[in-house]
Amino acid sequence: MNKFSSQQRKLMYLGGIVLLFIPIVALGLPKSEEQKGGKLARLRTEHYLDETTLGDVPPEGATMNLVLLGMRGVATNVLWLELIQQQKTKNWAEVKATTESIIKLQPHFLKVWQHQGWNLAYNVSAEWDLVADRYYWVKEGIKFYKRGISQNFMYPELDWYLGDTYAKKIGRADERVQFRRFFKKDPDERDYPSGFDPAVNPEGLDNYQVAKERYQKSIDIERRYGHQQHIMAAALYQSYPARADFDYAAGLQKDGIFGERTREAWASAYREWTQVYGKREFETPGGWITLEHPMDKLQARIVDNQQKLAAPRDKVERLLAETELKEIEWILRYQDMTNYRYWRTRGEAERESDTVEAHRQLYEAEDQFFRKGVEDPSELVLSGLAKFQAMFDRHPELTSDSDLLEEAVFGLLLWMEALNRNGKNVPEEFPLNALWTAAQDKIPEFRKDFLRKMNAPR
Repeated sequence: MNKFSSQQRKLMYLGGIVLLFIPIVALGLPKSEEQKGGKLARLRTEHYLDETTLGDVPPEGATMNLVLLGMRGVATNVLWLELIQQQKTKNWAEVKATTESIIKLQPHFLKVWQHQGWNLAYNVSAEWDLVADRYYWVKEGIKFYKRGISQNFMYPELDWYLGDTYAKKIGRADERVQFRRFFKKDPDERDYPSGFDPAVNPEGLDNYQVAKERYQKSIDIERRYGHQQHIMAAALYQSYPARADFDYAAGLQKDGIFGERTREAWASAYREWTQVYGKREFETPGGWITLEHPMDKLQARIVDNQQKLAAPRDKVERLLAETELKEIEWILRYQDMTNYRYWRTRGEAERESDTVEAHRQLYEAEDQFFRKGVEDPSELVLSGLAKFQAMFDRHPELTSDSDLLEEAVFGLLLWMEALNRNGKNVPEEFPLNALWTAAQDKIPEFRKDFLRKMNAPR
């Protein structure tokens, strides 16, 4: 028989519970403003696993999670289906309300923030007729991304997607001319008397400048917290800040801004591409490489090493040659992947004063012909075309660039139309003659755009 009575056993069980409860409390003590908490709380904070270390946490979101008792994934799926239906019926007020409920349930599920930020900026904005209304929903997408970043600041992907929205949706959409203007001077002048929406563009910068800041921030976050991005290869991912510099310089030209400001923008982009991005090291199967290597020297080293490998030599020398050749092959492979050589050449060409002047003269000639009614800007066009020819002579690989080709052919069409209106024939020899001949299959499409622009109301 048990020598302990029922009451004694109960007291022993109670004592055991109390003894076990003490270490549980000590380990799981929650963190507060005054105290660091127990061992588990300190470990969560140290390794960024505590929810408050991920970003701002709305208290109502935590309350919803507690009430749902682990069913928030199911609730989120139901709300997501409702959101799709509301979007189909264009019930935008309910779209916003449902989105709010989803992010309160899943504040740290990055796909929710990434998808809905993109959805607002691209899909929802496209449903509106007025460009100002479309821009409003682009801003809603940007603001949504920013809220996601505030709650998930240690993950790099959201900052990259935000930068990409600044660069591509505002800078390359069909409405890019209006969007870029709205970015600095918001159409809602009553709410934004300073010109720009500070929640979207705090410092009144160009959209590509803000995009570069966000691209760079995403790279810095990745390095600081060790969370690897899963969007694309590292070499491509880290090229985006410099690419934003190129887009900024090209955007200035499209806006009709030239001279030293534009030349320096191209020069700055070239330096960023070759001296900052080009000097970064990337790990490859061929070892650690950098992308900034002169192409002619690389090709010469390849030929030299291939010849060495074919010749008889001892094992050590052969191994050294193979290692060098493998490194070169990976440099070229990464240069191809990132289009590195093209952008280096483009930056080198565009930073030249004559190239900037060529763009200015063609832009000004178009402005005179299409908007100011000048019948014969042929001399101005011809001067710009001659400078374009000189640029292509120095950098022949750029003749395949679609943007430069379009600008050059457009200039030629303008020059030929001006000659025709003034009863003059096109001479046999003229700047960019070879390019004009080579581009005959593309000229009909360019001519359609030219005629559309020529017949547009002034």
